[in-house]
Amino acid sequence: MPEIPRSLAEALITHAREELPNEACGLVHERSDGGLEQHRVSNVARSPYRYEMDGLEQMRLEERREARGERLFAIYHSHVATEGRPSPTDVRMAFFPPGELDSDPMYPDAWYILVSLAEEPPPVRAFRIRRGGEIVEAPLRIVEGT
Repeated sequence: MPEIPRSLAEALITHAREELPNEACGLVHERSDGGLEQHRVSNVARSPYRYEMDGLEQMRLEERREARGERLFAIYHSHVATEGRPSPTDVRMAFFPPGELDSDPMYPDAWYILVSLAEEPPPVRAFRIRRGGEIVEAPLRIVEGT
């Protein structure tokens, strides 16, 4: 079961609201001390219906993550008017090349965290995307602390 601090859940919701009317997106790294760190990434699609992370920003964050010995904990984004569950587009984009569902996703051990602004308060949910495009939800435990 994935676990994140309340402060991170609130930061993800804040980011989602700030990006309205478009979807927000980013990465969450797990530091060597077990702490989680949010990294906002620009949505170059600038769309309320989908997200596309800025490739250069994402590459720099991945290089930084590897240099620091951190782990990719989650890829997050928001849905502005629909349920916080991976859409068919979200699932296709989890694979490389996009839509190659008969292989493993690009980040098989990363959680996909979604924030839905369609409800108040916005729910924050966690999923894994598996080979074949299977979506598996896991209860996301939000804990007090930083």
